[in-house]
Amino acid sequence: MTAAPVVGPARDQTEDCSTMSRFPLSGPRHGGWHPGRRTVLGAFAALCAAPLCAAPSGPVIDVADRDSLLEAAQTAAPGTTLRLAPGFYTAFKPRGAKGTADRPITLISADPADPARLGYMLMDDCAHVVLDGLVFDYRFDPAHNMNFRPFTVRACEHVTLTGCLFDGDDMRSDQADPVYHGYGWALGLSLTSARGITLRDSELRGFGRGMVVEDCHDLTITGNELHSMRIDGMNFARVSDMRLENNHIHDFRRSPKDKGHPDMIQFWTRRTTAPTRRVAIRGNLLNSGLGPLTQSIFMRNEEVDTGAAGREMFYRDLLIEQNVIINAHLHGITVGETLGLTIRNNTLIHNARSDGAADNPDLYTPRITVKESSEQVRILRNLAYVVPEPAAGWEIADNVPIQDRRMALSTYYDKLFVNARKGDPQDLAAFRYRQDGPLAGAGLGAGWLDVAE
Repeated sequence: MTAAPVVGPARDQTEDCSTMSRFPLSGPRHGGWHPGRRTVLGAFAALCAAPLCAAPSGPVIDVADRDSLLEAAQTAAPGTTLRLAPGFYTAFKPRGAKGTADRPITLISADPADPARLGYMLMDDCAHVVLDGLVFDYRFDPAHNMNFRPFTVRACEHVTLTGCLFDGDDMRSDQADPVYHGYGWALGLSLTSARGITLRDSELRGFGRGMVVEDCHDLTITGNELHSMRIDGMNFARVSDMRLENNHIHDFRRSPKDKGHPDMIQFWTRRTTAPTRRVAIRGNLLNSGLGPLTQSIFMRNEEVDTGAAGREMFYRDLLIEQNVIINAHLHGITVGETLGLTIRNNTLIHNARSDGAADNPDLYTPRITVKESSEQVRILRNLAYVVPEPAAGWEIADNVPIQDRRMALSTYYDKLFVNARKGDPQDLAAFRYRQDGPLAGAGLGAGWLDVAE
């Protein structure tokens, strides 16, 4: 079975949208932040580096090159730990490696201070495998197109990636290329036709797109950092039973001449045969920072809104709560045709430093938008520039329309936040609720901004 190609959705054409690492690696790095940036997250502590797995209790096999790694993975008994020596492993293509629920096959770096680097991975038909503390080190090749997939988990079950770094590379071509040269390329992590996959406490940086997930079920994506992407952070199509929690997506890198429409989190239905269902998007920080604007959570339902399908393709049972969005595009939370949707306690703030060139403040201020034909919709206790008008059967209550243009109004940013308009957009402390303001203790928006300075 071959991996399906990425099918880009028909995007909304509103406008041509124009760090610190725990891995001591050489090579190009993107989007550096001041060293104290993690300390301001407070309740967002899930982003901190995760501990490595406990000391191996079963057999341990030491490997030092590509061939010995593949042989060990293919023949490893359940409970085996493969300990990878420092170095660059050009390719890793395990097929049929199988641990068990209580005795997974585990891959770790022999020296966490000098982690093993994998240049390519295709994991196929594997089960109960843990990849812990490895570096997935993509290196650009002119033969790779923008949808090249260097790291793929396909037709697998119960695979965990924890404490890993997915390290992208810039596209290099004729220096006259104003759009792609010098910006991230390829897809960071691809999950295809898989079940029971966990990605946690990992970093993805410097790709064209951070990750693409297609036809996958029972997913946990939590505590990860994605940044310095050229076009998208996370893409999803036909997924179910997923927790997307406590992730930090920020500071994209793209040419001002790039005519794409970047998204931090995007779902689509185009050319799929079943809708996404039972998804929780909770506690994420989506911050354009000092980078260009992006769409934040964008869930168009192309199969339905183009007339190709009907109610059978509505998204099902979506929960979007406790997210903080700091960005400069009206698509803050945009959801297409859905049956069973709750959007509650989210805070959406305009980041003027990421505005585009047009003189159009409405375009640059994040809002909440839901297709009118959606059913069983609840939109509660959000802070956003605009929320939808109620359609038949919807529950819309206790939302506050915040804004940064009319100083005399009680909803003006300066009366609500510590320093949202003029503070450092990469410092979450600037966006905390003023403890002498009307949001303190009110139970509105994302609760983890309601903390003392």
